[in-house]
Amino acid sequence: MAVSLKDISQKTGINICSVSQVLNGHPKAQSLRTETRECIRTAARELGYCRNEMAASVARKRGNVLAFVSGEMGGVEYTGRIQNGVLDAASERGYTVTVHRLGTMTDAEIIRKLIGWRVAGVIFHVSRLEVIREIADVLDSNSIPWGTVNLSNPGGIGVTTDDADGIESAVRLLYDRGHKKVVFFANTKHALYDQTEYQFRREAGFRRGMERYYPDQTPVVHHMKDSPLLNNAEYMRGLVDTLLREKTDGVICESDLFASTLSRTARAAGYPVPETFSVVGFGDSIYSVASYPCLTTISQDFEQMGADTVRFVADVIEKRNPASVRNILLPVEIVERDSVKTIGNNKKTERKRK
Repeated sequence: MAVSLKDISQKTGINICSVSQVLNGHPKAQSLRTETRECIRTAARELGYCRNEMAASVARKRGNVLAFVSGEMGGVEYTGRIQNGVLDAASERGYTVTVHRLGTMTDAEIIRKLIGWRVAGVIFHVSRLEVIREIADVLDSNSIPWGTVNLSNPGGIGVTTDDADGIESAVRLLYDRGHKKVVFFANTKHALYDQTEYQFRREAGFRRGMERYYPDQTPVVHHMKDSPLLNNAEYMRGLVDTLLREKTDGVICESDLFASTLSRTARAAGYPVPETFSVVGFGDSIYSVASYPCLTTISQDFEQMGADTVRFVADVIEKRNPASVRNILLPVEIVERDSVKTIGNNKKTERKRK
């Protein structure tokens, strides 16, 4: 049977009201003598007392549960890293996290669970704001703060990375290393809906970098005709042939997966990377170090994204910082490995960058 406040009161001979104030961190506990407070805490430890968090949440008029609501985001690795950041930050602030998956439940079912759990706040990991509009409207009407991780949220809480700046930095890297013809390899552009935010920003960063470092060239972007074609050896070999015909010496890819697949296909066809052309990925995922050669890539701090989103939401819940607009871009950085070569007389530039 669970140890109660009454049990601690009986053990210490201190009235139950004072016991409750000490163990629940009530300001009135400071009026008690230091020895009294320590006596209560010692007895609680010895008896194995655990606070009833549900009852405590009623007393403080807010719950201690945060919900993590995720869509089908594809990459297991980076989703797990975001979750780690969410869980660690939530634990630091004294919150428990429940996890919910869009697609496996309807929006109405998720709303019932969120309201039923009396969640204090919600962290969304989705590709588009439109996906959560119905749920977000209910949260707003119930004054429950929420934020997005790895997605901007204009007018609200959103934490993601500065992908455009990362891609522009990759263009600069290849420029500094003497590359003359740089292209971008990206996922398909769907006719029925717009690119996701990260796709749009990464391509925009490439175009911005080309305008800055290769102003005399028209930016070349190779979009796949269909996403599954990434696993089609014939299609990928055709892309390698196209790159060779275009005399491409540097390829910046939308993701590490794309970069790894391109590098593997080129090598299998007898065109090793970076001797044939340099390849840069994005994400610093397991693909970047499992590839041969290991990929130069752009690193994102997924754990920090998750942690910052939790902190901003918790600040609103706890009224530490009532600002409900915290829409930020975290910096990214290039991780240089073995998939980028130095061309011509650019060794001096390479040494400077190192």
